[in-house]
Amino acid sequence: MSVETIDASTIRNFLKDERFFTKSIEERFSMIDSNHDGRLSYAEMAKELEKLRVNETHFGVAGNGLTKHELGQLYQGLFANFYHNANGLVDLEEYKSEVREMMLAIAKGLGFLPVQMVLEEGSFLKVAVERERIVKVET
Repeated sequence: MSVETIDASTIRNFLKDERFFTKSIEERFSMIDSNHDGRLSYAEMAKELEKLRVNETHFGVAGNGLTKHELGQLYQGLFANFYHNANGLVDLEEYKSEVREMMLAIAKGLGFLPVQMVLEEGSFLKVAVERERIVKVET
């Protein structure tokens, strides 16, 4: 984890860089797709959804805000947002589309003022910050 300064433009520029964004999506999808069938099942995605830490009551401390059943329902609801053809599996394009929508929602929430956030290594927000650094060095 690291503390990073981020604003909406960091995220939007990451999403506009289609080659960089697509490469990041493909790499993450490949890591999640443990059986390498080109589709993500709920079991594969649940491991990724757990990284969202929705049940922490304080930074880094697991809380008792949600029961295991409630947490399962939340993860199932999130998973359902990813697949669009009702087959119960998420393909690469569905994953990319939903991640893009989530990132745009975060950008909208951040607005134009920079904020400091603690970001997980390898998270899409962290990748967006790293991309921004690369672009600044190249120019």
